[in-house]
Parts: sequence; C-alpha cells; structure tokens
Amino acid sequence: MSNEVTKYEENIGNIISYVKNFNAISNENFKFLQDNKEHLGKMFEKVHMWRTTAQKESIISDEYHPTTHSKFHQTIAEAKVQTEYLFYTMKDFEIKKLEIEELSLDIEEIEDKEKESLLSGIERKRLEIQKNKKQIEIQFKTYELKQMEIAMHYRMDEVKDWKRIQDRLITQLKKEGMDDESIWEKGKGEIESMFLQFLYNFRVGIERSQDGAERANLHALAQFSIKQAKEAGLFEILLKRCNKLHIEALQMLGEVEIIDATTIKVKNK
Repeated sequence: MSNEVTKYEENIGNIISYVKNFNAISNENFKFLQDNKEHLGKMFEKVHMWRTTAQKESIISDEYHPTTHSKFHQTIAEAKVQTEYLFYTMKDFEIKKLEIEELSLDIEEIEDKEKESLLSGIERKRLEIQKNKKQIEIQFKTYELKQMEIAMHYRMDEVKDWKRIQDRLITQLKKEGMDDESIWEKGKGEIESMFLQFLYNFRVGIERSQDGAERANLHALAQFSIKQAKEAGLFEILLKRCNKLHIEALQMLGEVEIIDATTIKVKNK
C-alpha cells in the first residue's frame, strides 16, 4: 500500500466510504456525510489552527507587554513552543507512515496463511478478523496522517509569522539603542517591563476587583516593581516613560503627587 497522503477531500471521502461498512450510523446520516464530503473536507482543511496574525499581535499588546523588549521575549517563547512541536509532529508523521507499512506487511502474512489448506473454519475466520482489524487501522492511520500534515502546515505558518514579528521588533530595539546581546537577554529589560505592567495592572485592576486577595496581590506586585526600579536607580528615568494610568497608580501608592497636567512631584525622594 502506498503511504502517499492524498488530497484532503479524497481522504475524507475515503474514510466516509469505509465507515459505511461499520453500520454505526443510520443510512440517512451516512447519506448526509457522503453528499457533503467535499464541504467537510474543506472544513477540515481550512479550519485555522492556533492563532491568526491579529491574534498574535494581541498577545504582545501594550497592556500585556509594555516594552519592545518584553514583546520580543514573548514572541520567542511562543515561537519556540510551535517550533518544538513541529519537530515532534514530523517525527510522529514518519512513525505513522512506518506503522502503515508494517500493517500492510501483516496483512500480506495473513493472506499467505489463508492459502494454507489445512486451516479449520474457525482459524480462517480468526485470520479474516485479524486482517479486517488491520485494514481499519490502515484507513484511520491514513486519515491521521492528513490531520498531522495540516497541523504541520499551520505550525509552520506560526513559526514564520512569529519570525516576521520578531524581525520588526529587533529593528525597533536596535533603534532604541540595544545591542544583540541585550536584545536576547531577557533580564536586561525586565525591570522596566515589570514596572510599567504592574503599575498598569494595579491601576486598572484595583477598581474592578472586589476580591481581597487579588487586590492585595496587585498592590504587592506594584510595590515590588517600584522597589526594583529604585534599587536599580531607574525610578525617575522610568517615570518619564509612564502614561496617565501609570502616574495615577503611583499617586494611589503614595509615590508621586500630581500637581497639575504637566507637573508631578516625587515623594520620599
């Protein structure tokens, strides 16, 4: 039997035709599957796995990742997972093809045994059952191959799209003055990222949440980010990068006083 994977419409059509012999569903339902096999094939082939480009961009939005550096490190984490599972799927794809070859050989051996003249009726029946089971396995493993082929296609799309986003972010980071070593070192931009993210989370979350534990956690993380910034001597530098929500959070935490729209006084200086 050939291990070549057919077009998906043919693949779904083959599996529909094959399961007719199972008598597992009514003739009416089988007819529905048969009449709509092209539509079902396209549905399976075209359904979008994982994330679109817009969904990827939403993952690294300013609310979640307020700095270019933190955006970049989220993209490499996402792309690493997809790349890793692409390789695992490629391995499983090849193993699945070998399993089909093995099953085909098993069927040939059974057919050779069936040619023996001294077999009893029960022995012949057992051989027939064994052969039918292996033929079912071949049909469904062929179906699984196509599923894996589609998954690999979308995983590759993910890897390519994340690479495109990473190239854009690397260009931006270099414009911001980062060298290659700093770009790839996660800890280099972590204080700034945590400072802006935790202040934003505190300002937005503290008014929305009625849960005492959650409010305490938001407060603790915001205070931690401020402490980190101060210890690194970055507090007043990062203050200049704050937006309105960050400044309001700092005022709520007693770190600054908003004098007017353009004047901010740092407390405990």
